[in-house]
Amino acid sequence: MSATKRVGKALLAPLIAAGTSVAASYVAKKGPEFVEETLLPKLREAAEGAGGVAEKLPDKARSAVSSGGDLAEQMTGRAREATGRSGGASGGGSSGSLSQDELSRRSDERAKRRAQRRKTTKKK
Repeated sequence: MSATKRVGKALLAPLIAAGTSVAASYVAKKGPEFVEETLLPKLREAAEGAGGVAEKLPDKARSAVSSGGDLAEQMTGRAREATGRSGGASGGGSSGSLSQDELSRRSDERAKRRAQRRKTTKKK
């Protein structure tokens, strides 16, 4: 692989992952509202006209929409796999496997280092 392609991939990977994550979040948030306001009334009308067979369609549609969060999570995971990134948009490591205590400890360490840097720069 050429250097240009490697650089291009390195630059585009975080953008693709972030974009996919934003799109999946949007669909997960707005999808149920869209289905309830737009599709369910039409399904109810169709159910009234079609008889007993179509009566269960609104319930099936509602259950399909409730799985939208799972779909968004799967899309985000696939985007991370495709780009070779396991962390969030920050590009860090996999924080999902760290305990809350470990996350707190790391946060405290970063805060101490940041305070030390600020102290050092103020002395100059």
